[in-house]
Amino acid sequence: MRSVTPLLLSLRPCFADLVFAGLKKAELRRRFARGVENRDVHIYVTSPERRLRGGFRVETVWTGTPEEVWSEVSKLAGVDKTEFDAYYQGSNVAYALKIADVWEYANPMDLQKLRMRFENFFVPQSWRYLKPEESRSFSRMRKMVAVPHASVAIMP
Repeated sequence: MRSVTPLLLSLRPCFADLVFAGLKKAELRRRFARGVENRDVHIYVTSPERRLRGGFRVETVWTGTPEEVWSEVSKLAGVDKTEFDAYYQGSNVAYALKIADVWEYANPMDLQKLRMRFENFFVPQSWRYLKPEESRSFSRMRKMVAVPHASVAIMP
């Protein structure tokens, strides 16, 4: 079976908190890659946290007009209609990733450590594919399954 390259996604702390609390079950994007179903996504939380905190698996991707996507994700996106409309203002196409199998790292890696460990490490403005050495390293990090109000450690 061909392995798929995981993604690195930047999220603001408020949205990352919702993902890890199980309250945000769809991630909204104005642009996104094709063929990301069943792919791991690692979450880099932006300032002030600035760390690789965990991730999730993409179950499904909804694509369509913003109105079509809203009809699918209105109860999953962790935003209200006003925020949704503001985000997609001027866009004809909307993407939403259905979040599944959320995990947090037992020891999240901060930006300074990421830059020391990986030559030319950069945080994407939105998302990017992981480099092979990043993917190998991240897959070896100890994970905790994110469950609201409890976490269970698992080994890769």
